[in-house]
Amino acid sequence: MWNEQRGAEAMELPHAAAEAALPELEPTGHDEVDAALLRLGQLAERPTGGHAELYDDVHQRLQEVLAQLDQQR
Repeated sequence: MWNEQRGAEAMELPHAAAEAALPELEPTGHDEVDAALLRLGQLAERPTGGHAELYDDVHQRLQEVLAQLDQQR
């Protein structure tokens, strides 16, 4: 059942999320990891529909770093 108050709250969520500040990222000591995490700062500039693509890219970059670390062992 539709609840007008909840519906109004849900309509405000994207706006509220857009105004939320992202936390300052601390360097990890791994340049490739830091570069991947910095990409998350682009989320605010993208429409919500583009977020999955950016998350996928960051995830892929982090997987590549982990694979490189495994090969160094």
